[in-house]
Amino acid sequence: MRRKACTISILLFVLTTSLPSVWATEMYFTPDTVNADLGDTVMFSANITFSDTVRSFTVYLTYDTNEVDLVVAPTPGALLVGRPGLDFRYSDHIVAAPEWLEVGATIFGSSFWAGPGELFQFGLVVRDCGVLPITASFSLRAPSGTFIPGTFAPPALFMCEAPPITPDSLTIFWTGSGSQLRWKAVTENIFGQTLTQPPMYYIFRTDELSELFPFAIIDSTLSIQYLDTTASGPTGFYYVRAFGE
Repeated sequence: MRRKACTISILLFVLTTSLPSVWATEMYFTPDTVNADLGDTVMFSANITFSDTVRSFTVYLTYDTNEVDLVVAPTPGALLVGRPGLDFRYSDHIVAAPEWLEVGATIFGSSFWAGPGELFQFGLVVRDCGVLPITASFSLRAPSGTFIPGTFAPPALFMCEAPPITPDSLTIFWTGSGSQLRWKAVTENIFGQTLTQPPMYYIFRTDELSELFPFAIIDSTLSIQYLDTTASGPTGFYYVRAFGE
């Protein structure tokens, strides 16, 4: 039985704020895995780089809940947990704000914080495949209450296993009893990542390069060679594609 695999690839989630300092603050999400099946829960850590002293933050995340959805509620990260006067909050696609997940925190007191560090953690369940864009807005407030606007660089969340690259160096020769095909083993996907297991190779053939005779799958194999004994002669045309298991 073939299993539908899903790989989640996260590009950097970047938020830049205008602070009266010599550096900009960046927020990025780190997943606990880069390989997950449909239905799995992936935990994310929301981290920031260096920042000035901050009293509060708020981030609004918008995504398609048909593709991923919140299953582990946001909780304070190492940068915030245990701080006196901490008010950590979230609201997940509520009636008054059905378009986003809101996460924020405010210090009521003087135990302010500054990056770098982890702001919060949360978990999403993978429900579908495809490229999932996430949009967001982010802001900070200084201890004085001064509003610090932030800008957001949208991440690209690629779900489902990235396909293997196309097999290279295909050779074909006629043996007298069939067409012998050989090709190089595929070990990487289209992003240059090493495959976790060998792919399945599908062999396509047509007897004539014409719209009337399109290529059709004749067989599949885990090997890097194949003997086509159903070939009608040495004039067939072939190509091979690799698919993830």
